[in-house]
Amino acid sequence: MRKHGWQLPYHPLQVVAIAVFAALGFAFYVFFLPFVGSQTSQYVAMGLYTPLITCVVTLYIWCAATNPGDPGICKPTRLHSRLDKEGRQSHSHSHMDSDHGLHAADNSEKLSSMLERKDSPSWPRCSQLLCLVCLPFSCLFKRCLHPDDQHSEENMSEEGMFFCSLCEAEVLKNSKHCRVCDKCVDGFDHHCRWLNNCVGKRNYKGFFILMSCAVLLLVVQWLSGTLVIILCIVKRGEFSRQIDTKLGSSFSTVAFVIVVATCTILAMIATVPLAQLLCFHILLIKKVN
Repeated sequence: MRKHGWQLPYHPLQVVAIAVFAALGFAFYVFFLPFVGSQTSQYVAMGLYTPLITCVVTLYIWCAATNPGDPGICKPTRLHSRLDKEGRQSHSHSHMDSDHGLHAADNSEKLSSMLERKDSPSWPRCSQLLCLVCLPFSCLFKRCLHPDDQHSEENMSEEGMFFCSLCEAEVLKNSKHCRVCDKCVDGFDHHCRWLNNCVGKRNYKGFFILMSCAVLLLVVQWLSGTLVIILCIVKRGEFSRQIDTKLGSSFSTVAFVIVVATCTILAMIATVPLAQLLCFHILLIKKVN
């Protein structure tokens, strides 16, 4: 049973996601930010990018580290307590049935003794027939007046609970079993291979904010990269001097353009599926509400 996304083994897509965002963050501060134009433009780009990448890193770590499992699977004694309750219920039911049987037998004996007293003038025949007819209803009425209170209380406490044979525990009705994590997840949405963890009730809000911040981060990334490439083409001579000053003379303009273009295209490609996933979850939230 997997507890969280940082538990070994790591999924290959999880490693890819961490590597891509680490590379994009490094490229932004080294190759993008110093070349976006004036100092004011640099401050604006830094003011947008830094909070976003901080949120992405923090939320990614939290969403992957959160255990979204159902509370019932964390209580291994639930199964034994459930069996003990069922055993006590069956024992109490059999005990009550025997009590009702003894009560019915006593009533039958009383009725027989009453019927044997035919000679007594104080006991008319119509009264005997009335007692004979009312005897079964009196037993039924007594049983209705003494319900199994413990059983009804247990049913109320068990409302909305289901028993998972795979987890061997009682879980909430909104929980579903994830075969990858081998556990029931409360409010199961899906198993995210990029997080290497399930997305459920506990970490869904964080996951949604993570997607939103990641999309904005990628947009800022490829917009900045596009601006840098345009400035590099328009001001080639000035850019060559800036590259020599900020990156060193050993780093050529061609290599700089290749690095910036590669990171920009990578950010654009990553934006498309992530934005589609974000729109899909927005539609789901609107549909539910």
